[in-house]
Amino acid sequence: MILVVAALAAASAWLLVPASADPRLRSLLQRPESARAPGVMSRRSVLMSAAVAAAGAYLLLGGVVGAVAALGCLLVIPRVLTRLESRSARDRREHWERQAPVLADLLAALLASGATVRDALEAAGAAIPEPTAQALRPIVAAIDLGADPASAWRTAGVIPAHLSIVDALARAHESGAPAAALLARAADDMRRDRRRSIEVAARSAGVRAVAPLAACFLPAFLLLGVVPVVASLASGLLGS
Repeated sequence: MILVVAALAAASAWLLVPASADPRLRSLLQRPESARAPGVMSRRSVLMSAAVAAAGAYLLLGGVVGAVAALGCLLVIPRVLTRLESRSARDRREHWERQAPVLADLLAALLASGATVRDALEAAGAAIPEPTAQALRPIVAAIDLGADPASAWRTAGVIPAHLSIVDALARAHESGAPAAALLARAADDMRRDRRRSIEVAARSAGVRAVAPLAACFLPAFLLLGVVPVVASLASGLLGS
């Protein structure tokens, strides 16, 4: 009992104590809230929810059962919550995926016209709508601090939809190849992948539509159509 309570108290204290990094540096380089990976809660909120659930389970059940239930809450709840995706997070992710090819084409055009990567990112952030525009601001700030574009993007946090863009900039920085051509090719690849994912989702929608039919109609047909016939035949045979 004492060990469980102490562990829960230590976890809560660790979650509540703020990080020691300079807030100005963190606000400069950290991803904005809308540019983080999709999910329902932040890591701190997920761990706090697990700690509260574990404490409630232990106080409710008590003893060895309560300790086991509390440990299960600490292990299972973070896994479940981090895999969930809210509707706002899903909409934000879809916006990123739709805007990523446009961003790659825009950066390719700006770099082909002679702009630097820093100026291209700043101009793209002013031209492209949210949430991508907000995600580009920390990258420009990191470049102003002296980082190369790929490292700046990774420092600010790479959105999954922008991985192809970051890889193209990294290859251009390391090999000296024209970044505009690599970004244009990345835009074509992203559009092709998005079309493929839409086609797969459209095909799977038909399969998912059959699930209610199999779960509701078929059992009802068996209960209303087949079972009475079998029951009447069985009663007739047994009666004779």
